[in-house]
Amino acid sequence: MSKKIKEIMEKDNKERILKLKEYARKLGCSLVGDYNARSDKFREDVIVARIINTERSNREEKLWIIALLSAIASVISALAAWIAVANLLN
Repeated sequence: MSKKIKEIMEKDNKERILKLKEYARKLGCSLVGDYNARSDKFREDVIVARIINTERSNREEKLWIIALLSAIASVISALAAWIAVANLLN
C-alpha cells in the first residue's frame, strides 16, 4: 500500500471516502460500480483496490524506459568490446 493511501486511511470515515474518490479521480480510476444504492455509500474496499491497481499499472508502465536504457547500454558495451578485439587483431 502506498504512502498516500496510508495517509488517507488514517482519516475519519466521511473524509476518507472523499479523499479516496479525489485520489482515484486524480489517478484516472473509474468509480463506476463502486456505489451501493441501498446504503447510499461508496464501497471503500473496491475504491482502494482500484487505486492500488492503478498505482501498480502506472509504476509498471514506466519500467519500459529502464528496460530500453539497459538494452542500449548492452549494445554500446558489445560494440566497445567488438572494437577493442578488432583493434587487437590489427
